[in-house]
Amino acid sequence: MPDELRLYLKERFAVLGPVSPGRFEAELAKRVGSPAKREPVLRAWRAYLSGGGREAVRSFYREILRVPKGEALVYGMHLPFLEFYAREVPSRLEGRVLEVGAFTGALVGYLQRKRPELSFHALEGVEEAVELGKKRVPEVVWHAAWAEEAELPPFDTLLLLSVFPEGLVDQGLESRLEAPSFWKQFAFFERLPRFARLLQPGGLLVYGHGPFLGKSPEGVEEGLRRLGFYQVERVGEGEYFLVLARRPEVLAVQEEAWEAEAPPEEAPLRVPVLAQARDLAEVRELLAAGRYAEVLAHLPEGVEGEAACLRGRALFALSRYAEAEEVLRRALSEEAEDLRAMVLVELGEYERARPRLEALAGRGGRYRLYLGRVYLSLGRYADALRQFVESGLPEAEGYVREALERITERMRRFAREGEWAEVSRRAEFVEDLAPGLLTREMLRLGLKAALIQGLFARAERYARRLADLDEAEGFLGLALVALRVRSPLEVRPLDDLKSVEPYLTEALARAEIPEALLLLGMLREREGRYAEALRLLERSAERGEGEVAGLAYHHLAQVKRALRRPLREVLGDHKRAHALRAYPAPYLFQLAQEALKGGEEVLARELLSRARDAGLAEVAEADLMGLLSLVERLEGPWAAFNVLYQALGRTPRPPLELLAMAYRLSRAFRESPEAEAVRGQYLAALYAEGRGEEVERLLLEELRAHPQALEVLFDLAEHYEAKGDWRQAAEQWQKALEVALYREKDLELAREVLRNLLFLRPHDESLSLYLEELKAVSRGLEALGESPKALPETKEELLQEGLPQFHGEHLLVVGGHTQLRSRLVPLLEARGLRVDWFDADTAGVGKEALRRIQNRLEKAHGLMIVSSYVGHDFSEPVRLEAERLGVPVHVIPGRARGATGFLRALKAFAPELFKRALKGVQ
Repeated sequence: MPDELRLYLKERFAVLGPVSPGRFEAELAKRVGSPAKREPVLRAWRAYLSGGGREAVRSFYREILRVPKGEALVYGMHLPFLEFYAREVPSRLEGRVLEVGAFTGALVGYLQRKRPELSFHALEGVEEAVELGKKRVPEVVWHAAWAEEAELPPFDTLLLLSVFPEGLVDQGLESRLEAPSFWKQFAFFERLPRFARLLQPGGLLVYGHGPFLGKSPEGVEEGLRRLGFYQVERVGEGEYFLVLARRPEVLAVQEEAWEAEAPPEEAPLRVPVLAQARDLAEVRELLAAGRYAEVLAHLPEGVEGEAACLRGRALFALSRYAEAEEVLRRALSEEAEDLRAMVLVELGEYERARPRLEALAGRGGRYRLYLGRVYLSLGRYADALRQFVESGLPEAEGYVREALERITERMRRFAREGEWAEVSRRAEFVEDLAPGLLTREMLRLGLKAALIQGLFARAERYARRLADLDEAEGFLGLALVALRVRSPLEVRPLDDLKSVEPYLTEALARAEIPEALLLLGMLREREGRYAEALRLLERSAERGEGEVAGLAYHHLAQVKRALRRPLREVLGDHKRAHALRAYPAPYLFQLAQEALKGGEEVLARELLSRARDAGLAEVAEADLMGLLSLVERLEGPWAAFNVLYQALGRTPRPPLELLAMAYRLSRAFRESPEAEAVRGQYLAALYAEGRGEEVERLLLEELRAHPQALEVLFDLAEHYEAKGDWRQAAEQWQKALEVALYREKDLELAREVLRNLLFLRPHDESLSLYLEELKAVSRGLEALGESPKALPETKEELLQEGLPQFHGEHLLVVGGHTQLRSRLVPLLEARGLRVDWFDADTAGVGKEALRRIQNRLEKAHGLMIVSSYVGHDFSEPVRLEAERLGVPVHVIPGRARGATGFLRALKAFAPELFKRALKGVQ
């Protein structure tokens, strides 16, 4: 129950543990660093402690809610009492329940979780707490009012838990009061009927005084009886008590009558007056004989000095710890202070008791026992265990078990979080303290931690202890230690499993541990005893988890393959193995090939998908053609093309065979950008091999399949230009012009293609008709409200349209073919540009050619590279050298589209040439 409550308070209210009221200011300083910001809270706290009434209560709770996690601080001070209430109250609730002074709803919310069949209401006078409580505990009905003023229908159960004394408690108040003093201090007969208005006749009142001073369970019981309450009973003793009672139809008396009534005087207790030495000696004898009641009768309440110490010892023996603490404080002796430290432990004041007990721990015995209890309450379980063990007292055994359980809980938590070093450290501590203290669970956790860390000597020690205790995990641990592996996952093919077979059989004789089943199954598989291996591995796969089950399924599939089981069954186990312990992509690829070969196409497709998830790059490096064949058959040409396209991107100089396959696969989606890029690479490779006729044949086949494919027409026209077949080139440019103009309706593209035709046939008058038609289309577009670019009036103006006038700038060109160079160089030089053009047909191959190009590059104002399948072999080293020298570079991507494509690129690049020339570079 306390653990459940603490977890609930931690999750919903951020309560980490109990907080002593004496440490309120220190805890506040941790949350609010600035003294100026702490001052309003401390001022309200002092007013609250001095009995400042309702306004002091309101002020304190308002201020504390402004502090970060302030409500956690309040609940921490009430935590021991909340645990007591959580243990005793839920089973007694009935009907509609109202908690008075619910603050932000921690207790009423917990009660609602324990008794969801009941209706819960919360009453709170601090509005800020109500607003926060509605967010924290929305499942409870909230009411904002002070109990004495609230107008609510009566309830079946009324909870006055740690709320009735608030606002009326003074710091100078004694912890215990007699009944008349209690009634007067808290105005019991005046205030309680106002609370009782909220309880229907026969309803249950539950009163708890909480951590406040001025407790008087007898006064509460007697006061309720005088008011007419019946079935009055008390639950608990000492600091922790509840008073339960049922409300009568009408209260028996008016509260004013009790206010004036004086309690009857009791006859004075006749206590013999002590004569110093002789009588104290008699009291010591009574104390030694265990006659504590007589000791108290001989020593009145007001005694001091040694008599107070003796009275305190008697009260301590009677478990009246609060009274004992007050008496021992007046004794003013070292012996009394020593005993008072133990009393403080019993009262839960662990921090107050700790310094004294730490100083007394050297004496051993009960001082170590009580210091261990302090450490246990503070979460210092290792220190607590050490103190309990070293105390040597029989009564410490229960506390030893509790400390061991707490340490085991922490070991379990660290194991879940993977902090095996922390698990191992705690097991080693307990072992060093006393090896016999290690519990079975500690040994199991310590064994696993030692194996994971590779500490085989320690693991063997724990495993032998477990084996001596007849635990199966011990024999499995001995097997792993003998193999020098941390888990069955690390067993290598050459490891001698036969040597550890006795350990494995001993382990399985006691419990079917998945790891032991797996290791023995692997041994039987290696021995060829497949029937036994099948049975063992199936049980390991069923009982195992994670990678252990995955490895079991893997070996199970191998055994089934050896037994010639159906391929689907074998591959199914491989799938399960991969789901738990991922296979590498090449192995999945092999399984997919095997599945396809065996006719299991669905399984092959699924395994290929898993291989794709794992990454096909490694498979592509090992067997690209086999992968492409499998992907094309299972997933189609597009998937195979994507794999091949990515492989080509990773290959600096792809072989012609791969480019041919990529070209073949891309024909089903020839218009995609990837297909166009592959076609260009393939054509460039064919040109590089000197297979121009094959290029022409391929382009003609493409043109027959798609007569209006512009890119094919451009490639074919440039091919004929490179051959010097001007007639064929002009025909292809003319077809491209008609497609661009009549089919694509692209005026700009048509203008460029017409310019290429004018370069090839400058005196052909029929081309003027195309120019006029372009003008007509342009005028039509203007009539439609568009603004097309104006066309030149003559063919000569169209040839040089937009080309700037140069002033002796030096341009270096790499790439293209001889015909392109021969047609453009005269035009560019006529425009004032000095051109050094190294085309693919005239430039030699070798270091000498590269040296000549780079020598010219040092004086150039710019570099243009025609990056096409007829491009220059030296384009990349030349580009790198230009970047090193700071020469501007312009790369024409893909095909140049004849002369006009180059001119268009030159117009875009011209500003860089001018900038370089203006810098004075010669």
